[in-house]
Amino acid sequence: MSALNGEILLKWISPEPRLPWLTAWLLNEVWTAKRFEALTSEDYLVEGERAVHEVEEMMAASADQTYDELASASIQSPALFDRAPEVSAVVVFDGASLREIPLLLAKAKESGFRVVERSYGLATLPSTTTAFVGARLIGKEIGPKTLPQRKELKEKGVLAFYLDDAISTQHIQPVNGERLLVWSAFPDNTYKDSDARFARHFADMKNLFDAAWRNTIMQIPRGRRIVITSDHGYIFFGAGFDSTRPNDACALLDQDRHKYFREDETLPDAATEPCLQVVPEKRLAMLRGRIKNRPRGPSSNKVYRHGGLSLMEMLTPWIVLEKE
Repeated sequence: MSALNGEILLKWISPEPRLPWLTAWLLNEVWTAKRFEALTSEDYLVEGERAVHEVEEMMAASADQTYDELASASIQSPALFDRAPEVSAVVVFDGASLREIPLLLAKAKESGFRVVERSYGLATLPSTTTAFVGARLIGKEIGPKTLPQRKELKEKGVLAFYLDDAISTQHIQPVNGERLLVWSAFPDNTYKDSDARFARHFADMKNLFDAAWRNTIMQIPRGRRIVITSDHGYIFFGAGFDSTRPNDACALLDQDRHKYFREDETLPDAATEPCLQVVPEKRLAMLRGRIKNRPRGPSSNKVYRHGGLSLMEMLTPWIVLEKE
């Protein structure tokens, strides 16, 4: 599939906000159940990411203010439970991306759930787990493993559970009618595996969703409306899927996808660094789009990454289910 068609080109020159139609395009034309069922896992991944790459290159070249839209939408996003106060259980699949939505919907259908809403969520700035926990859950940037012990959640009537991987199990049951938060380290933990260097990782990871679903969604007591979401997505840097723009900005971020600048460091100037999204109040700068950073060490050969400001890093699943 290609994103280089007349309809999309016309949308770029429209004065209207671009994020609404971009998200609709991703959900309704790219990461769809039809493509998911018709293609092999690798073809679904590669063809979809190729289309997203084409759109993001157009975005960077002719409509880079769309990144401001994306950043603004992230900043304005409500706390996790505030977005859907009628929901009594939230399941966070750490690192799940928009591309997993058809898989999640298929699992829901198999399990007898009715889909109330299929939409998208937003990662935080930067698109990391600890930033998400701080901005959307407890106001402090910590790892999610300690969420079950946090008084900030208990004071809000939220009972939290943490699962280390797809096969971990816990007895998920409210004690006094609390809302439930189930945080699964899957699929994020799989991106540390050696096969995360290859496109086939998507197929291997997909096969683990049966166990992850069984140990999270299916453990929540009947009668509760459930949200499935994520803290951030992953960009896929397959061959030819990184930006053709100069990547000089990566050096300013020490070859990471974002950086917090100390008070004694010079914060990059957004006016002279169009490849960066600068958030002055946080002394934060993030890579815009599909510019590929070049880290050293074990992560240098990983083709799935997060932490920057691209569509696939920032946009996440938001699925609301209830039992039929």
